[in-house]
Amino acid sequence: MNSCPRPLRVVSLGLMAALAVAPALQAQTSAVSKPVASATASDEPIVMSEFNVAGTDDGWVATNALSGTRTNMNLRELPRSIQVVTSEFMNDIGALTLTDATDFMSGITNVGNQDQTNDNNTYQVRGFRQNKPYRNGMREPFAGMLFDSATMDRVEVLKGPSSLLAGVAEPGGMFNSVSKLPRPKREISLTVRGDNWGMLRGEIDASMPLGARLATRLVLVRQAGDAWQQFAWANRTVYYGSLSYKVAENTRYTANLEYIDYLACPPAPRSTVASTSPLAAFTWHRNGAINGLDLNGTYIPWDFNPLGPNNRRTQRIVRAGNQVEHRFNPMFSLRVAGNFTRMHRIDRRLSGTQISTRVVNGLTVPSTTALSSTNDDETVNTYTAQGDLVGRFHYWRIAHQAILGAEYIDTDNHRIRDNTPALTPYVFGGTVQPAWTEMLDSSRYTLPNNRLNAHARRRGYSLTNVFALFDNRAHLMAGVRHDEGTIINRNPIGLDALARYQRVKENANSPTVGAAYRVNEWLSVFTSSSRSFAGVPVSAIDIYGKPLDKQVGGKGYDVGIKTALFQNRVFFNAAGFQVDQINGTRQAVTSDIIEAGLDPLVVTGARSIQDVSARSRGWESDVTVKLFDGYQIAGTYTNLHAYVTANKSNPAAVGGPVSQGPGRESWSFFHKYDLPGGLFKGLTLTHGVVFRDSRRPTVPGFTRQDASASFRATIFQRRVAFTVRVQNLQDIKYWEGFQSRGAPRTTSFSLNTRL
Repeated sequence: MNSCPRPLRVVSLGLMAALAVAPALQAQTSAVSKPVASATASDEPIVMSEFNVAGTDDGWVATNALSGTRTNMNLRELPRSIQVVTSEFMNDIGALTLTDATDFMSGITNVGNQDQTNDNNTYQVRGFRQNKPYRNGMREPFAGMLFDSATMDRVEVLKGPSSLLAGVAEPGGMFNSVSKLPRPKREISLTVRGDNWGMLRGEIDASMPLGARLATRLVLVRQAGDAWQQFAWANRTVYYGSLSYKVAENTRYTANLEYIDYLACPPAPRSTVASTSPLAAFTWHRNGAINGLDLNGTYIPWDFNPLGPNNRRTQRIVRAGNQVEHRFNPMFSLRVAGNFTRMHRIDRRLSGTQISTRVVNGLTVPSTTALSSTNDDETVNTYTAQGDLVGRFHYWRIAHQAILGAEYIDTDNHRIRDNTPALTPYVFGGTVQPAWTEMLDSSRYTLPNNRLNAHARRRGYSLTNVFALFDNRAHLMAGVRHDEGTIINRNPIGLDALARYQRVKENANSPTVGAAYRVNEWLSVFTSSSRSFAGVPVSAIDIYGKPLDKQVGGKGYDVGIKTALFQNRVFFNAAGFQVDQINGTRQAVTSDIIEAGLDPLVVTGARSIQDVSARSRGWESDVTVKLFDGYQIAGTYTNLHAYVTANKSNPAAVGGPVSQGPGRESWSFFHKYDLPGGLFKGLTLTHGVVFRDSRRPTVPGFTRQDASASFRATIFQRRVAFTVRVQNLQDIKYWEGFQSRGAPRTTSFSLNTRL
């Protein structure tokens, strides 16, 4: 393994945003979505309850969320399906990344984990891809952004079309990870962790009040070591700081800054054979994936990596945010936020994992793998400004909360990518693979692939209303967001005029309506209808030679229940849903050109048509149970069918699964038991199961089990916890996603103490 520490670049960032406020009106205080109060005044964080959820979690259970309206709302009053994973739950399952946490979410399927070469940090929400999560309510600029659980307080998933909150969003839903804020009391946590593959990790999390008005929180993470695949390793360093300042009695300022320095030799994607190869018969449903298979006497190891030890990914991420919250009076409050995100990634990697074959003694066996190399340098800078003016009114026994929102996003994407001609192929059985050395020769990168300069400017304006009726038992939600934007792509090495310069306009309205009714103290029912848009496809032209101009959109419907039983010991949520994706893109065929009255001999080159649609429907549920003090259970279940509803050029695909779609059934189960006193005092046991069925169209299903044991003791007057965690107890070979192989049995050890 190679370790290549980099000096920390000092980054100084600032962003200001403003929102004009209408003259104040006379009204009474509203009771809509009253936030959960802290236990005592001294325990309250230095934040305003209207715009923050700090201090509202109870272990694994979150009662409030920001991802419905960008304000602190009680989940039972929101007519939307929202699931929240708290930091305590992430700690109990041993999650280090966002990918780890999604195993225990309903309606979510991983496509590729964070350290993957391809499809890293990509998910499917209700059957549709979502590869650009949100951070603190602001869209991340790049699909391969990195996350570390040490800086995340919670993860909220708003399911179904969600453009009212998020603007550009895929129809399945959106992820929103919320950064940690300073705590009201001094707390310092030290954690050391390692596993049997060689990974070592150290973590410091310190929250320090600096008086009654100011508090800070600092997090430092250093992780390095080998991964389980051949040649793969990953190092990352995380610096995070946040600050909360009480400027005045009704004014708060919060800021956070995160820097991630990542260096890795990523694991290889799956190795495959062509669908026409005789060896495809050995693969699952002829999907071509050969890892872990014996191919006529040639075994392809599960950890096989033909790309060698010299692939490198260097990635540096900066997230900087500022937020001012002000309460003018009991009626009006204002939030103004600014955010800057920078992602710089350099990939130098071999590619080519499809295997050629030859015949030996009448048997087809693997022969070679064609290899070439890519040097890919990409930088994405994003500036985001948001403002929310909240008004609370009361009239005719109706409590009304109105939220007027505005958002501006400015993104610059610069990419330089060069390829090599074909290098020496990988030869099965060879002891030396020349391409592993050839890729290091910079003079070989003679084939320019991309010189992208893309600039996107987006603006969004929203109005959301929540009405509470019948003594706060019924809640109606109605809102709409208008988005408009301009995307300009420049690529001077493009083969035609459109490839060299393209200008795309966005213009969309996204309404949401819903209703929730509290039947009694423990049961609420809800229904909602929502819309979303995912932008206009770029770098494509229609059969007339013009850029595509339709918004890829989504519409969804939910109906469900939310419960809190037995004095809040059981929380159960369930929703039935239908989500439709419209204006998907396909390649035009000759019949399309003829139907348009054009000559197929004149209309040449790749042309696209936006008439593909898909649908997912099903139901999902999650439950959290505290049977008695010391024993908790969390479970999820999803049953969905994601399928193509229209594809004129490929009628056989209609009714079939969406590309790389999920299976029908998935579920998870996790329980934790703090053993009673006496001989077992201080001992905690956990056990988890993650299930994905075998109806995934591209990879087989799996059932994975995890377990851990923790022991807490007092050593030198310090509370110390020792934890042994085993993931994949059965040591099965399983596919996390289309490109991502699951790790074999992994045993990790950790030690934690609080100062």
